[in-house]
Amino acid sequence: MLPKAQINKSIADEEQNKGKKVMEQSGPVIKLTFRQKAFLSKIIDVYREMQEPIHYSAVAERMGLSNSTAYDMLRLLEQKGMVSCMYATPKMTKGPGRSIILFVPTAQANDLFAHLASGFDDKTEWEGLKTYVISRLRKGEAHEYNDVLHQLLARIPEARSPRVRCAEIMTAFLITLRQTKYDFSRQSLLNKLLQTRGNRPTMNLLAGLTLGLCLTSRIEHRHLSSFQEHINEYETSLQQLSQEKLTQLHQFTKDIWRTLRKEQVA
Repeated sequence: MLPKAQINKSIADEEQNKGKKVMEQSGPVIKLTFRQKAFLSKIIDVYREMQEPIHYSAVAERMGLSNSTAYDMLRLLEQKGMVSCMYATPKMTKGPGRSIILFVPTAQANDLFAHLASGFDDKTEWEGLKTYVISRLRKGEAHEYNDVLHQLLARIPEARSPRVRCAEIMTAFLITLRQTKYDFSRQSLLNKLLQTRGNRPTMNLLAGLTLGLCLTSRIEHRHLSSFQEHINEYETSLQQLSQEKLTQLHQFTKDIWRTLRKEQVA
């Protein structure tokens, strides 16, 4: 008969592998950064309003960008299959004239935003994330923390469900805070905040304080510079969560906190 410790380790490894597999197979992920996603959303809005192919100058004007920046972003989205381009002669031009380039959101882009707007069921991806992260962190080894952190940071720029995006960003912040030797005891400010109701203001404040503590620490961390952009993504995604999913995010954050606190004491 196997020793109890070995049995527990086997179970933990099995759960970790299961969670990792779900994370890797949670469906095709269109790799758009948060900025690209916001830009594409505006393009779709402008296209629906105008009901015709749009020129990059119209997008630039609506978003307060230069023509060159808008054009470059449209070309990048074209490469990703999110918009298609066409050439046309201006309506007011007589004769052949000089053609201009116009852009139209593709069916793939519309499907993506319809998918996100419908509040699709991200349960499989959510459960896979929880299983994988918790099982890795419970091992309490520095390289495990770093591996999880690197994977989360690589996934954050992708177009994910709001709940999963918030969980990934919050976990990345807490792992980084753990590496600063911050006191995860029950008397700490963050722990007391976690014991309050898991509403939107609480989760916003929790992320902001965690990031602030990371930024004011004395450690040199190459990821800190990108965290300020991630906090904006977190806040935007948080606004899209129902109260039920806010409660689930709050509970997940408490689970991560308890795991990191336990390993710190050990």
